Amino acid sequence: MLTPHAHQRMQQRAIPMASIELLLAFGQSDFHRGREVVFFGKGAWQRAKRCISRIPERFRRHYLVLDGGEVVTVGHRYRHFRRDRR
Repeated sequence: MLTPHAHQRMQQRAIPMASIELLLAFGQSDFHRGREVVFFGKGAWQRAKRCISRIPERFRRHYLVLDGGEVVTVGHRYRHFRRDRR
């Protein structure tokens, strides 16, 4: 489920729904500022490429933020996330 904010960010940042679906299916998750962040780490990207060989390389930089199973926002990753130490 997408929030209206996430839908707006998808349009503004030209992130297709296919990328969101791949992240939810194959993405690696971690916590940042108390929210779950899903992104393609090295292993997650390799698993996705094994299953679907024609994934655009630009999808690798996409991420999404989940709150209670709902996609809150999406974006392009251009640097590492600081991880919460739990």
